[in-house]
Amino acid sequence: MPELYDTRPPVPPSRAILVGVKLRNALMHETEVSLQELQQLTETAGIEVVCETIQSRNTPNPRYYIGEGKVEELKGVVKELEADVIIFDDELSPAQTRNIENELDVATLDRTGLILQVFAQRALTSEARLQVSLAQLEYALPRLTRMWTHLSRMATGGGGGGAGSLRGPGETQLEMDRRWIRRQISQVKKALETVEKRRQVQRQNRSDKLKVSLVGYTNAGKSTLFNTLTGEKVLAEDKLFATLDSTTRRVSLPIGNQDILLSDTVGFIKKLPHQLVAAFKATLEEVTEADLLLHVVDVSHPEAEAQIAAVDTVLSELEASEIPMVVALNKIDQLKKEDTLHILKSRYPDALAISAQRGDGLEDLLDLLAERFSFSGTTLYLNIPYSEGKTLDMLYKHGTVLGTDYADDGVHVKARLPSRYVKSVSQYSVSPDVVQCG
Repeated sequence: MPELYDTRPPVPPSRAILVGVKLRNALMHETEVSLQELQQLTETAGIEVVCETIQSRNTPNPRYYIGEGKVEELKGVVKELEADVIIFDDELSPAQTRNIENELDVATLDRTGLILQVFAQRALTSEARLQVSLAQLEYALPRLTRMWTHLSRMATGGGGGGAGSLRGPGETQLEMDRRWIRRQISQVKKALETVEKRRQVQRQNRSDKLKVSLVGYTNAGKSTLFNTLTGEKVLAEDKLFATLDSTTRRVSLPIGNQDILLSDTVGFIKKLPHQLVAAFKATLEEVTEADLLLHVVDVSHPEAEAQIAAVDTVLSELEASEIPMVVALNKIDQLKKEDTLHILKSRYPDALAISAQRGDGLEDLLDLLAERFSFSGTTLYLNIPYSEGKTLDMLYKHGTVLGTDYADDGVHVKARLPSRYVKSVSQYSVSPDVVQCG
């Protein structure tokens, strides 16, 4: 398997200056909150933040994204604070990245590159590493020019080379590297196709099961809730993107002898790089093929509503907006202002307040899920031969048996059954007049 492409410079940076830009139609508060999240991402990547700065502009500067005066100001700040990386809260073009590095003589990352780096550090399984590798390679391909500045220095060292000798070896090496990366992208895509086929087989084997996917902003508490409901020990940390892999386990609901398959998925974030959405397609299909989404919200976060909106945006991109959803307002044990919960409850009246850590409200949550699924089935009237005991067992296992009568010609059953099972018992279906059971 290809190694993850490292978007960092040869020596990992340790001291960062963060740069945010408030554009004409943005609110300063939104820019400040986004920069705070960038700080969390930076610290998650193991980099110390030594300075933060915001510039207001009508539009981005095409050469540097920030203004030329701000670039000059940063020169002094970089030197004074001994910073070794500048991190922008927006995506830079390859040319902007190169121009800033040339002016400040310091490594430059944008938000997308930083998120990819965090994902690379968090990728533990072979599937996650493949997905992150693909995203990094596709991100790096148009940005390769800054990787080969040492060739330019080598070319200018020769006598009489001039501009021609500068372009020659540099461009030759650059083309070689581009071809290498394209080959790597092709190999990783083929490997991911194999992973996707395996996931499709797994989903087909589970096609008769009710599926619930946990979705939510990163660090909202999805993995903690998953562990509490399933008894598993999936990694759950108070960090961004603690979980990248999808994990699925069976959970028994308290009403109607129903089981569901609960899946924990990767968390979402504002400005989620499109490379990651594409690369994690196989994982995110757990969301798109769910019967119900359980949206976990960190109600203690000051930007809870903005995070809900960000999750809704990603779900829309995944074409999953029409899937039924239950909203769980998590971390009520960490609330500092009770009116925050009241405000969110007024805007999401069907939401349930819970604490995945402490267990508050989880019984109500399971009851609600059971009720949702109990109404999603079809009411059937069946006459099952005594020789078909397995069919009766299936009704009790996957449906809700509303009444039985052991008659001479077989077991008369009134039951509510999820639509996916109806075909398997259709041969026993009879008129309600035939089945008399209490």
